[in-house]
Order: sequence, then structure tokens, then C-alpha cells
Amino acid sequence: MPQTTATRRFAPVCRFGCSPGPIDTALPVAVNGADAGGNAAVQPSAADIRVEGARQMPEILLRTTPAWRRACLAEVSHVPAGYTYLGQLMGHDIGSSVTQDSVPHVTRGNATGAAALLGEHHYNLIDNPLTLETVYGPGPMMLSHLYDPGTMLFRLTPGARLARVYGRGAGRDPDPVPFRALYDERNRDTLMLHELAVAWMQFHNLCARRLMAGGMPPFAAYVATRGHAVRVWHGIIRTDVLPRFLHPRIAALPEEALADEWHLDEATLLQGLFRAFHAMPLAAYQLGRSGLHNLSALLKTGFGPSEAETDWHVDWPLFFGQRPGGPISGLSASVAPELRAPVSAAAVIQMDDQTEIQAKPLRLGNDELRAALARLPDDWPRQLRPEAMARDFAARYPDAPVRLTGPVIEWGPLFQALMVEAQLHGQAGGFGPLGSALLRRSITESMRRVRLAPEPEAARALPVPATMLELINLVREGV
Repeated sequence: MPQTTATRRFAPVCRFGCSPGPIDTALPVAVNGADAGGNAAVQPSAADIRVEGARQMPEILLRTTPAWRRACLAEVSHVPAGYTYLGQLMGHDIGSSVTQDSVPHVTRGNATGAAALLGEHHYNLIDNPLTLETVYGPGPMMLSHLYDPGTMLFRLTPGARLARVYGRGAGRDPDPVPFRALYDERNRDTLMLHELAVAWMQFHNLCARRLMAGGMPPFAAYVATRGHAVRVWHGIIRTDVLPRFLHPRIAALPEEALADEWHLDEATLLQGLFRAFHAMPLAAYQLGRSGLHNLSALLKTGFGPSEAETDWHVDWPLFFGQRPGGPISGLSASVAPELRAPVSAAAVIQMDDQTEIQAKPLRLGNDELRAALARLPDDWPRQLRPEAMARDFAARYPDAPVRLTGPVIEWGPLFQALMVEAQLHGQAGGFGPLGSALLRRSITESMRRVRLAPEPEAARALPVPATMLELINLVREGV
């Protein structure tokens, strides 16, 4: 991740061997305006300050109509809907952005080099991106509601598709509040995301049981299995997730040809690029034998078991395209109407816009992204200039309710620019060249920074599913 003297990001070392690289102790850490030696903190230079134009509102989010949404989906729908939620799980495993004032240890963490800051106002609760921290959390020593303290396995019934429900104070409290045995509450956002998170928990238990059956102690089995699960996760990202979204020209580049300028900082990756995935959810889903269900009913409501959790079942072979006739989607310059209406007391899109304001991710007009655009191959730097995209969009879609100008694309949210690029230049429902370059380089770098302990001999015989569907089938069969 690019660093300046004004913004330091440090990664704590996980004792389970799954953290990014070691902290660079040569970098000073600011403490109440002074560095570790008591000297005045280094002030940002002119080059560190992002020179910006006037912030533009996200026109796509404000003006999408049902007719425009249908027209967009007719053009871009090629990606099986399961990848919508697998991509969301990957986003959750990269970061969980919360306001700094909601995390009491942020100041202390920053003083010791352990804070993960996302802009001036936000904090990343995910310390080690792309290590399945969104599933594991800090581990069995810290989460007794999630892990059995004796076996250090997740508290799951073998074969269960959903996490257990606990009633806090049940039997004593006249109004107990139920909660799920999931580390990351965001993974209950939809039934599909919930089932994907639990599939990873079941995969861990299946592998750890095999190791313990061979005589490995519970804690050693936990550590070995978590390392194995991260290796499997990285393989699935490389061979199952990224190929669905990368432009063929970018996917064909050798890894050494990926430009450093395409590596995004965490705030821009989370609040800029990954917000483009909100173009993917459909208004309704065909769940197989459970029939057709509206997105608004699939979204979580409260903490207790929902109708979706108790009565509906996701047909994963249909969702991942193994069988024909399943729901398909793609990245476009539109969003589902359900994402523009209040859901759980706040509109998803309104929340996107608000966090974009606070976290201050890069926009297409910033020097860093201009440099990234300039490194694209072929004639893409010219074709993807904001004025060129606005002109091409107006020419191709003269009746679109979305009115785009060069400044709207250049100084609006990055996710809007990437959605427009995907509509114009994406292939098979994926990102355009710039979105693909930013996604591939940033995800590749996050995985490269993960340091895993050598895999024990016994763990090398554990199953290695190549796709998410293979992993789901494996844990459902219980073999």
C-alpha cells in the first residue's frame, strides 16, 4: 500500500501465522502531534495533499429507474449470481470500516503502530486482509460464543447451513435479544452471504476434525487448519472469483506487468472500487425449489431467525451456474431499486455516499488515479478519460435517465466511474480495463503480503476445493 510521511499504516503480526509482513520499525509513529522520539510530527507536503475538484453527486444512484435497470441487465447479465455474494464476502474480508470514535483503542493503537486508519474518520476492524478474518475473528481464545473451548471448533452442527442462534439472557431476561454465532455481523446481510460464511466455518471443522483424528491437539489443529483454509481461499480468489470480473486484456497480463500505480490504498479499495459491486444484486432471486423471492425480503431484519433463514434454501449449483437457468447479473451503470429504498433503517446507497464523504477515497480526477489510468495498455488511457466516457455514454444511451458529464465522472465517487466504465467497456458482466487493473493489482498485493507458517505434513492431505461451489458441496456431503 502506498504510504506517505503523513499517513502510516501498520500491520500487527498475528500469532497464528496469517498476518501481512512485519512492521517497518524505521517509520516514525505520531503520538499526539509528536513522533515516538518526542519530535514534532512530520507535516504533509504539498505532494501528500490530494488536490480535488468540486465533489459531484453519484448520478447513477440518484437517477436509476426500473426501465433503465432492466435495459442495463439485458446487456451485461453474464455472471452467475453466486459471485455477487462471494465478491461481497471478499470485500468483507478486506475491511470493515467503522467510525474512529466507536473504537476506544484507536488512539492507543495508532501510538503503538497498530491502527488501521481509513481516511481521517474511519478505522478498519479487519487487521489482516484476505486471511478469512471476517469468518475467524481473533480466534478461539477470544470468542467463546463462536468456538467450543475444548475442541476449538466452530459451534456448528455438521451439515448445518446457518449459524446457531443464542438468546442472550434467555430464561432470566423477559425480553432476550437473540444473536448469531457469527464473528462478522455483516455476513448476515443476506441469506446467501450467511450461507457462504457458514460454509467456510464447516470447512474448517471438517479439516480440523481430520487432523485431531490423527492425533493432533486441538489448538495445533486450529492453527494448521486456519493456514490451510487461507491457502484454499487465495486459490479460489485467483481461479474462481477474479476471472469472473477481470477484463480479458488485464487478465492476460503476467503478474510482473501489473503496475504499482494500480495498487489502491485501503480507503479507496473499500469505499471506491468495492462499492461498484452494489451494481450486482438483483431485484429478485430464483432460489430453486424455494421459488422466486424479492431482494428486500432476503435482506436481514433484526437479530432473530428471519423468514429467509427458516423457510428458504439457496440452490448453489444453480446460483454458481453449474446448472442452467439460474439468476445472472453483471456490473453496469445502474442499481436495483431495492438498494435505493430504506432497508433496516438506512438506505444502502445513502450509506455508500455518506461513507465515501467521510473516508475520502480517491476519485478519478486525483493524481494517483490519473497515473493509474496512464499505465493502462493499448489505447485505453485515451478512451477512458472522463470526457471521453461521458461522450461515449451519451452517444450509446441517449435515452438513459442518467446524465453524465466529464466532471461528474471525474469528481463523482470512484465506484460510479467504474460502473460507467463497466457498462461501456466491460466484457461478460465484468469490470472495464481500469477497474480490472485496480482490482487485480490490489487483491494480488493483499494476498502477497499474507505470511503463512509452513504447512504441517498432516495438513497437506486435507481437501483443496478449487471453487466455492466445490467447497460448499464438500461440506454439505460431510466427507
